[in-house]
Amino acid sequence: MNLAIDIGNTQIKFGLFVKDELKEVFTQHEGIEFVLANRKIKHAIISKTGVNDEVEYYLKANKIKTVVLSHQLKLPIEILYKTPQTLGADRIAGSVAAKALFADKNVLKIDFGTCVTYDFVNNKQQFMGGAISPGMIMRFKALHNYTAKLPLVDPMQHLTYELTGTDTDTSILSGVVNGIKEEVTGIIKEYDTRFGNLQVVATGGDAGFFVTLLKNEIFARPYLVLEGLNRILNYNI
Repeated sequence: MNLAIDIGNTQIKFGLFVKDELKEVFTQHEGIEFVLANRKIKHAIISKTGVNDEVEYYLKANKIKTVVLSHQLKLPIEILYKTPQTLGADRIAGSVAAKALFADKNVLKIDFGTCVTYDFVNNKQQFMGGAISPGMIMRFKALHNYTAKLPLVDPMQHLTYELTGTDTDTSILSGVVNGIKEEVTGIIKEYDTRFGNLQVVATGGDAGFFVTLLKNEIFARPYLVLEGLNRILNYNI
């Protein structure tokens, strides 16, 4: 059994795999001790966007062979990023998984997380790069924290996101939600125009929220990073 660990900016996810099949998913609420209890885990891989030394400590204490993902690890795709040492491990893992799902296509992977990240892998298995912009919650917090009077809006308290806001809250909702929607739509259109034969794969905590708002044909995969980590681990053992 393999253990894939995604240490993100806001949460930690643990995925238990048998070969390529994801069997169970846990979060930091269960904790690494619970994940390791009574499970025969032979190998583990960690993606670190955030910081958590406790996870690595427990893996080492339990004598589980562990690798930490970086651009220097053997990968099933070629990294052409000019500064691979600055490339987030979650972006690498998600791109590996997305490309494995659509091997013959150009793939644009969009992660709706703390940030909205765009990663493009062409049909030659080459990671070309992408883009990073603020995520939804980050945008709401920025409007509140960097102004004197704008409130902190919770999008989950609203059922609709009209184009024309009729008060301050709904105006902020329109700016943030529709702004991300149009940003994503425009970027997808630009990639499709330039490269063609494009498949879009979405993941991240806010993916379900935005996929329902977008009209594009987007393949949603909530545990894409965990799946990519497992593929990379199997590629190295």
